[in-house]
Amino acid sequence: MAFFKKGTKLYSIVYLKCPKCQEGDLFTDKHPVHLNSMLKMPSKCPVCKQNFVFESGFYSAALWTSYPIVIFCALIIVLIFFVGLHITGAWLLIVTGVILIALQPYIMRIGRSILINNFVDYEENWQD
Repeated sequence: MAFFKKGTKLYSIVYLKCPKCQEGDLFTDKHPVHLNSMLKMPSKCPVCKQNFVFESGFYSAALWTSYPIVIFCALIIVLIFFVGLHITGAWLLIVTGVILIALQPYIMRIGRSILINNFVDYEENWQD
């Protein structure tokens, strides 16, 4: 897809890559289901040495970037299960909650990626 190609912010966000070089990984562990290391990030990009630590508490703002993602996912889940499968009441709440809890490690990583991409731009010739 054209909007997922290297050089776009969406590429860096979706593939969790360094926003400057889009080659280095944002997270030290590629698997978000390893709960004890799901949010561990190197202090610098292993490829271009872009600093990932701007100030203490910087990534707490990722709560604000992940919140709309959670709302969007919840709406999609409710539409699928309420409209499509006609599940209502407590079961709809339980199903939505379980799915959102399962998606939380991915949502938290995407939230951090969105946040850092707001402050760092892609540089095609970062080696120079």
